[in-house]
Amino acid sequence: MRSETTRYAIEVPYLGSLILTHSLHGQFPGLKQFPRQDRPNSAIVFWTFRLMVGLGFLMLLLGVCGAWLRWRGRLFESRRFLRLVTLMGPTGLIALLAGWITTEVGRQPWVVYGVMRTAEGVSNEPVLELSTTLVAFVAVYCILFGTGIRYMLRLVALGPEEGTGEQRASAELVCSRRPARPLSAAPDGRVAH
Repeated sequence: MRSETTRYAIEVPYLGSLILTHSLHGQFPGLKQFPRQDRPNSAIVFWTFRLMVGLGFLMLLLGVCGAWLRWRGRLFESRRFLRLVTLMGPTGLIALLAGWITTEVGRQPWVVYGVMRTAEGVSNEPVLELSTTLVAFVAVYCILFGTGIRYMLRLVALGPEEGTGEQRASAELVCSRRPARPLSAAPDGRVAH
């Protein structure tokens, strides 16, 4: 940031002007054209943006590899691919968080550009009220995510059902007490209110 240089830049000609001005030859100001006090921390924006885009490309590549393996009939037999898919599981969330960080850090020091700076957007609420709200949000999210994760782990522990789809459907009709249709549980074909 001190030297105001970009190392390891990946440049795509005309792409920035096309995205920002909807013209191949549109001009937009560079970071150096803003006063230092109005610039975000470019190192954070630089790396979080590249993390987001890099993970996005890896997910696209994984999808293409999966389609190719499916076409070749080896999708479910390729242990390396399945391990890679498992490892890539959290990358969607990581890419989303990296994009969020890019956006939020990139707009600093402004809440609303040219209107309100971040320092002016600080709440006047007491610390106790804000802390209580934050703790309540964290508790609710922990309960929700904990319940969801527990449910998913139970489903994984049960494992896949044996047999074809038709065999499973006929076995469920014969062996289970669950109705085949939602309304068939109502007595005499009437819906209970």
